[in-house]
Formats: sequence, structure tokens, C-alpha cells
Amino acid sequence: MNRWLLTLLLLLTLAPFYMLVITSLKDYEQILNQFWLPAWPMHFGNYAEAFKQIYPYLGNSIIITAGIVACVLINSSMAGFAFVRYDFFGKNVLYYLIIMLMMVPGFLLLIPQFILFKQLGLLNTYWAQIFGPMAGASAMATMLMRTFFEGLSKSLLEAAEMEGAGDFTIFTRFILPLSVPIISTVAIINALLGWNNYIWPLVATSGNKVKPVILALSNIRGSVDHIQGIQFAGYVIASVPLLLLFVFATKSFVSGITAGAVKG
Repeated sequence: MNRWLLTLLLLLTLAPFYMLVITSLKDYEQILNQFWLPAWPMHFGNYAEAFKQIYPYLGNSIIITAGIVACVLINSSMAGFAFVRYDFFGKNVLYYLIIMLMMVPGFLLLIPQFILFKQLGLLNTYWAQIFGPMAGASAMATMLMRTFFEGLSKSLLEAAEMEGAGDFTIFTRFILPLSVPIISTVAIINALLGWNNYIWPLVATSGNKVKPVILALSNIRGSVDHIQGIQFAGYVIASVPLLLLFVFATKSFVSGITAGAVKG
């Protein structure tokens, strides 16, 4: 029973991507006449046309996503280490205040963030698109990092301290190498966040200079006979970087999310 249920869930999960791929290889008439099945001849030219229109924006998305991932990893790993390593006044209160940020809907922050970045003169820049999502994503990442760090061997860290290792050495040479699973997990979660973020770039950018690919997809143009196929081809091209990331990091992602969600 469980096998059939899992098979059904897998098919339901893959069905939209199957429709996306086969539709990207059709023209308008084929979409109308053979919606559910592949049709011949296949129009691979849709991909060439779509790539020609969106490739400048792929670089923007890579820069923005890499910036978000890097900033979140730096913030959350250092914050998680501080909460585990040090005892200071109000530590638990501060931690719970950070966790409470996870309960604030992102839409409530759009106007305050827009006003803040406008006053800072950062609208229509990479920085606005990096710092905005990074601020909200750091809360969950800090929770995962702290929980994982608390499960690391205390004896190993004590031995390193007895050998004269300082906090920076312990953090960089012991904590981080042992935390590759949770670091991979946080990186993948925030890569998905950065690449698929639509609302904030729509608010914070104008023009084409720093526009991410997710906004450029809505501006794909083509002939009447091929416009739908070209648009769907653009969606497939834009999803390839995330698919490759997840394929190569699945093992670390699964082990990290399990370890980060359960203490000990």
C-alpha cells in the first residue's frame, strides 16, 4: 500500500514538469491537438529563442542567489556558534526574538523594506535584492545551525581548547568542517529562495540592468505560432540550475535537514 501511495505521489509531483517539458517542444497547433502527449516534429528552436532572450538575466540571478546564500551562511553560522559557545545576559530572549521573525509574513515587510532601501539609495541594485531576502532567511538558518552545533561532540571542542585553540580556530577548523550537512541544507534552501523570489525583485528593481531571470520570463516574446513553446522553454532553462544543484546535493540536504531538525 505504501509503495503504491509513494508511486502515486511521485507521479503527481513529476506530472507538471513532464507537461512543462513536452509543451516547450511544441508549436501552437500541436499544443491544441496533442496537449497530453509529445508531438512531432519537436521544435528545439524554442529553446534557442528562449535562451537568446533570457541569458543576460541568468547572470543576474546567479549573482543575487550566490549573495543571498553567502550572507545567510555567514550570519547564521556565526550566530549559531555564539548561542552555543557563549553564555551572556538575555541569550535565550534574543534567540526567541530571532525565531519569532519566522512567524512574520513576508508581505508585511515589503513596504518597510522598500522605504528603507529607498532611503539608503539601494533600489535597483544587487544589494537590495540580496539584503532583503537575506534578512528574513537568517532566522530559520540560525535555528538550524544552533540545533546542529548543539549536537556536536563537546569533548572534541574541549580537547581543542585545551590544546590552545581559540574561538576563531575552533569555529573555522572544527565546527564548520563537521557541519557540512547543515551548511549544505541551509545553502540549498536559500538558493531556492533567492532564485525563485519574485515579489521583492518586482518591487525593488526597474529596468533591465539588475533584473533577475524570474522577472524576465514574463517578457519573453515570439511569433504567434511558437510563443507558448518559447515561454515554456524559458521556464525549463531557468529551472536547470536548481535541478543540478539539488541533484548533486541531495544526500547532504537530507542528512542536514534531519540533523538540524532534531537535537542530539
